[in-house]
Amino acid sequence: MNRSWMVLAFVLLMGVPAFADTLHLKSGQTMAGELCGVTASSIQWCAGEGLQLSFALVDVARVEFEGDPMASPRLAEGEWRKAMGQAQRELTSCRTARYGLILGGLAFVGGGYWLGVQGHDAGSFLIALGTVAAGLGVIAANPRCPTQEERVKVLVRIGLDHGWLY
Repeated sequence: MNRSWMVLAFVLLMGVPAFADTLHLKSGQTMAGELCGVTASSIQWCAGEGLQLSFALVDVARVEFEGDPMASPRLAEGEWRKAMGQAQRELTSCRTARYGLILGGLAFVGGGYWLGVQGHDAGSFLIALGTVAAGLGVIAANPRCPTQEERVKVLVRIGLDHGWLY
């Protein structure tokens, strides 16, 4: 009798997947499975029986890990670091986009000054145009980059859960 319970328990345990992680989407849907991989813009989710799905990071609310992901990582640290680095570069690029307007305006001011020194009337026009552009760049608010911010947030949470960030 005792042996039959052990066999039944073994059969039941074999039917349970090794990881029962849960993917929570912003739409309210949840999906059981396992984190298979990440890129700077998406998450790969193994939903069982060889089914691999890809979700945009901006659609992911959170990933809930069953057990300790530090003890058994769901993905390679190098893969996560590559995705995190690219997502951070995209966020930085978005946030510093207004500096291009400032530098372009200053270039027009410099070019207009040079043309004015050379005796061309267009120099004053370029100086005025450059001054307006640089001024708009200075007074413009820092751009919000919600897509890039959401990507970085999800990747940071995954890194924290795996112990790659402290």
